[in-house]
Amino acid sequence: MSLLNKLPRIESKEGWPWTEEVNADIYKSKKQWPKISIVTPSYNQGKFIEETIRSILLQNYPNLEYIIIDGGSNDDTVNIIKKYEPWISFWVSEKDSGQANAINKGITKCTGDIFNWINSDDYLAPEALCNVASIYKKGVTIAGKVFNFYDNDPSFKDIIENKNLTAGDFISLKSTFHQPGVWCDLVNIKAAGKFPEYSSYYFDRIFFTSYFVRFKTVLYTNNVLVYFRYHHESKTLVIRDSKANELIDYYLTLLAEPLFKPFTKQLKSALKYQLLPEKHISDWEYKNADKSFAARISSYLGLALVKPGLLQTRHFFTKFKRSVLHSLN
Repeated sequence: MSLLNKLPRIESKEGWPWTEEVNADIYKSKKQWPKISIVTPSYNQGKFIEETIRSILLQNYPNLEYIIIDGGSNDDTVNIIKKYEPWISFWVSEKDSGQANAINKGITKCTGDIFNWINSDDYLAPEALCNVASIYKKGVTIAGKVFNFYDNDPSFKDIIENKNLTAGDFISLKSTFHQPGVWCDLVNIKAAGKFPEYSSYYFDRIFFTSYFVRFKTVLYTNNVLVYFRYHHESKTLVIRDSKANELIDYYLTLLAEPLFKPFTKQLKSALKYQLLPEKHISDWEYKNADKSFAARISSYLGLALVKPGLLQTRHFFTKFKRSVLHSLN
C-alpha cells in the first residue's frame, strides 16, 4: 500500500524520502514477511529526524514496528514526531540517561523478529528493509553496507562494508564494523542483555563484543542499507579525538572473564598494538597541539622513550608522518 500521499507533504524537499517511496509491489513475492522492529533514539535532532522517520515509513514494509525514544528534546523534535504519530507504533519524549538507555527502553517495547536502531540523524536507503528481510533466517545476524556522507560536501563518498564479523576478528579489531548496517534477530539481542549505559561512546562495540561470541552466524549483503551522516556534533567524530579509555577498561576486564578465555591472545594484541598506542598518542597530541615544530618533534620522540612499545606499532609512525612532520607545511 502506498504511503507517500498520506504522509505530510514537505514542499521544499525533493527525492528520497520526500517525494519518493519504495514501490509496495516488491513485497508481493511473499505472503508473510518477518516483523522488523526499529528503534530511533533521539535528542534535539529536529533538523534531521524527519528524514529518518520518512525513510523508515516510506519503505512501505508490510510488517513494521517503529518506535521512537526521545530524551526530552527542547527543539521541534516532538512536533515533528507528532506529525507522523498515526504511523509510529510507540513513542515517548522524556528525560533519559543517554543513547544506550534510550535504546534499551525501546527494546523493551519491541516484539519483532529483526531488530536495529537507526539514529535520528541517519536514514535508511530505499528498499533497505526488503533487502534485510529477504535474506533473514531465524537466529542470524545480517550485515550490509553503510554510506557515510556530509551534508555540506556532496563530493564525499565513503561506503563502508561490514566484514569479518567473527568473534576473534571483532575482538582483535581486525573486522570492519559499522553499526547501522548490522541487523539482528531480536531474540538474540534480548538474550545478550542490555547495552551498557555507563558507556557514552563505545556502548555498541562493547555490546557486540559478547554478542558475536555467543551468536556466530552472520549473513552478508552487498546492498547499501543506511546513510550515515557526519556532522560537527556526530559522536563518531568525537570518538576519534578521545574516549578510548572506555574500550581499554572494558578489554582489561574481559581478560578475567571465563567466556573470553579463548580470546586472550586477541584481547592482549588489540590492547598492545592498537588501543593503548592510540590512547598514548592522542594524549600526546592534546598536550602538544600548540607547540612549535621543534618542541613537537622532541616531545614525540621522547614519547617513544617513555613508551617503547609504541615503536612496534604502525600508529607511532603514521602519526609522526601525518601530524608531526605535516606541521612543517
